Amino acid sequence: MQARKPGLIQGLLVAVATVSTTGIAVAQESGMLEDIVVTATRREQSLQDVAVSVTAFDSNQIREMGFVNTVDIVQMTPGLNYTVPNAAGSQINFFMRGVGLNDFADAQENPVAVYVDDAYRPAMGGLHQQLFDVERVEILRGPQGALFGRNTTGGVVHFITKRPSDDLEGYVDATYGDYEQIKVEGAVSLPIVKDTLLSRVSAGYHTHDGYTDNRFRGNVVATNSSDDYNEADTYALRGQLLYKPTDDIEALLIGYYTDADSQVGAWQHQATRPASDPTDPNANLDVSVPLGGGTNPWCEIFDFGPGEPGKDCFGFFGGIFGVDEVGFDPDGDPWAGNYDRDGSVEIETKGATLDFNWALGELNLTSITSYYDVDRSQEEDTEMGPLPLLIPTFKAETETWSQEIRLSKDEGQFRWLGGFYYFDNDVDGDYTLDTTPILDFVLLSTPYEQETDSWALFGNVEYDFNDRWTVSAGLRYTDETKELDLQTVDGNGVLAALAPTPIASYRPTPDFAVLFNRSSVGGQLAEFDEDYWTGDLKLNFKPTDDVLLYASYARGVKSAGFNSGFVDITGVFAANIIAPLTDPICADSSIRFRANGVCTNIPFDKEEVDAYEIGVKSTVFGGTTRINAAGFYYDYQNLQVLGFQFFNQVIFNADAEMTGAELEIQSTPLEGLDLQLGVSYLDSEADDIPNRDTGSLNDRDPVSAPEWTVNAMVRYEWPVQMLRGSLAAMVWGNYQDETYFDILNHPSSRENGYTVWNVRGEYTSDDGVWQLAAFVKNAGDEEYKTYTFDFTVPFGFNQQAFGEPKWWGVSARYNFGGL
Repeated sequence: MQARKPGLIQGLLVAVATVSTTGIAVAQESGMLEDIVVTATRREQSLQDVAVSVTAFDSNQIREMGFVNTVDIVQMTPGLNYTVPNAAGSQINFFMRGVGLNDFADAQENPVAVYVDDAYRPAMGGLHQQLFDVERVEILRGPQGALFGRNTTGGVVHFITKRPSDDLEGYVDATYGDYEQIKVEGAVSLPIVKDTLLSRVSAGYHTHDGYTDNRFRGNVVATNSSDDYNEADTYALRGQLLYKPTDDIEALLIGYYTDADSQVGAWQHQATRPASDPTDPNANLDVSVPLGGGTNPWCEIFDFGPGEPGKDCFGFFGGIFGVDEVGFDPDGDPWAGNYDRDGSVEIETKGATLDFNWALGELNLTSITSYYDVDRSQEEDTEMGPLPLLIPTFKAETETWSQEIRLSKDEGQFRWLGGFYYFDNDVDGDYTLDTTPILDFVLLSTPYEQETDSWALFGNVEYDFNDRWTVSAGLRYTDETKELDLQTVDGNGVLAALAPTPIASYRPTPDFAVLFNRSSVGGQLAEFDEDYWTGDLKLNFKPTDDVLLYASYARGVKSAGFNSGFVDITGVFAANIIAPLTDPICADSSIRFRANGVCTNIPFDKEEVDAYEIGVKSTVFGGTTRINAAGFYYDYQNLQVLGFQFFNQVIFNADAEMTGAELEIQSTPLEGLDLQLGVSYLDSEADDIPNRDTGSLNDRDPVSAPEWTVNAMVRYEWPVQMLRGSLAAMVWGNYQDETYFDILNHPSSRENGYTVWNVRGEYTSDDGVWQLAAFVKNAGDEEYKTYTFDFTVPFGFNQQAFGEPKWWGVSARYNFGGL
């Protein structure tokens, strides 16, 4: 691919740098911005001194912007997006600057790594968590492979919880809102032995009724009548003990438990058809469009009988006709549907982290030991209709142990850090799909186990040439093994009848869709044993004390892996492949793995990126305004991309380029007035996308990679003497440009862009003890898609998930001690 010329980026950064270095004076009535301390370099630094593009939120911002869970930070973070391929409240896939993995298999890890209190959280099914008693959130853009390690080609999202304090203090915060929402959280820090043994206990509870009306509830036709969808019932507990026997030693033990039991997966039904006539031998069935009022000829080809006007292959309407027929979804209401099955998700998360720090003279030793366990079970009503046609269930447990040891020294001009990291991750899953009650099709069972064992050595050095110039370099060596043991078996005899051959070690009986492990295909295909280098190089220049200019190069790698959904090599259910090398399909360039006489697309390669970034960080106008900007160019080799082919997801490798920029402005021009603006621009494309009918596609937009996003906030606070406190009014929101939820860029997978805005009014007592607030989220009641899932081939419909509707609420907070 030909590299783009990032003229927009250069122009943006030149303009920002010009304003930054001017240092214009401002009126004396202006406020001063509080300094934000971050740990992006694994040590505490001011946000403005870190040569990384970082967005950070403190505890006050998290509360006032109404961030309830981990995904809410996307609203006010330029360049950060997310998808929910297994429905809201379940698995979360973050995307940074267009980099992410759209898969919903529990065995996968995302290239935007999530950390909590310095410990890596690999399980995507455990990332949708309550935000309570959080000190800070840091979002680091770009590859962070030197210091943060695993799978950070896109970046890092780091949640840091509040630590125990030396004094008795805490809070209670309660919210009542729309849909019978009740949210209560609180924390208390309690010194057990003064200055030596401190504790903190935090808890959160959140429940609300479903905001998607199930019109089919209680109908006698339904096999399992269901409640309203998109309700939540979660609680969480966190306990901490901080032991400080001397001034040089401290050990922090954190234990946590979360239980989430929700009703999710309220897909909206859209009838669709292939863009081409399927009877045409040159038809491209990998492009789907809304059906409208016509018929779908694909239905007859797949033996469903002739298509009916406006209906999918099951005979369900797709939201275009103003009729009210049982089991159809005809009205286009994004928050209503007809569901015969509970869309339940149950996620239990538990674990512990031990953070040990020891000052050994001029050296600092840090040890992070972490245990993390996620148990997830989910069901959904896939076809969104009145009959039990497609009945999938996803169950998996992810167990993770990790150990990191760091040794560092700060010698004035010269600073260094070195460390060791160990990671052990075991995923035991069992997916089932039952299509037998009415369709009498497959009854699939897919138990699997994926084991990952990895260790790494890493280091980073920084050197100040003088007060203005600094160079830093980081390097990491990683050694990793990953093994998959998976089988898919049909209990209904359909695979045996439709595809009785071949019989081989990787398909021992006709009922097997696949048997994939070391015994069946050999260690060269069922196990990765690889090592690789990642790192970065940065040059910083400070023309003034308030301005930082930087340029960096980073090499990022995300480890290789395996497809682990409903894998099927027969072609009856899915498009996975294990074939003899003599088979013509092995000549396809997308089939990269060959060994033991076969080729296969079940494994996929590691992705690699060369990332170039320039940026400016500045504090101007007398300390009242921060202007930070960054421009970047990514050259990706083997980007891991998900494509949904036939019934199943398939991850493959593609090449890609991303060019873009972010601008963030935070200002307090007048006492009590806070302003915030964030803008991101992204120009991205992926090439060599496998396609059933045309071989490959080029110039595709990556998933969840909008060209423009904008967020803004205005907050004004003023004292009211008669109330013995202050009042504040706040408006904030975000705009997201057009984006796709499928790498093939189906018209039916596109969200055309939307704006969501929110308002909040607040009272705070003079002593800071009481805080009362009222808010409205999505005040414009915007209807916007958060995901789509295309089943045009073979069923003639598209699943659509929508964001939350307008939501009002009131809250009260009581703070005690430590004020």
